Amino acid sequence: MTATLEQYDSYIELYRNGNVDEAIAGLNKLKESEPEFALTYNALAAFAKKNGNLEEAIKYAEEYCKLTPNDAFGYTILSAYYVEAGNRKMAEEAIAQSLAIRIKQQS
Repeated sequence: MTATLEQYDSYIELYRNGNVDEAIAGLNKLKESEPEFALTYNALAAFAKKNGNLEEAIKYAEEYCKLTPNDAFGYTILSAYYVEAGNRKMAEEAIAQSLAIRIKQQS
C-alpha cells in the first residue's frame, strides 16, 4: 500500500469515527500534496454532499471524473448531484458519459 493511500485511509477512518473536521482538513492537505490522487476528490465530494454543500460536492465530483475518465459510476454520481442542483442539461451529459463508458467496457 502506498503512503498516499495509507494517508487517505487514515482520513476516512477519522471521518467514520466522527472526527469530520479533522478528516476533511487532512483530505484537503492530501489534495494539495497529491493533486492527481482521485480518491481524495471522491471522498471530499461525498462529505460535502453529506454536509449539505451541493455546490462543493459537484466541484469535487467533476474533478474526480476528470482524473478518472473511465469510471462510469463517478459520472452517475455526478449526474445525481446535477439533478439535485436542478441542472438537467449537465445531468443528462454526465449520465450519457456514464452509459458510453459502460458500453465501451462491454465491447
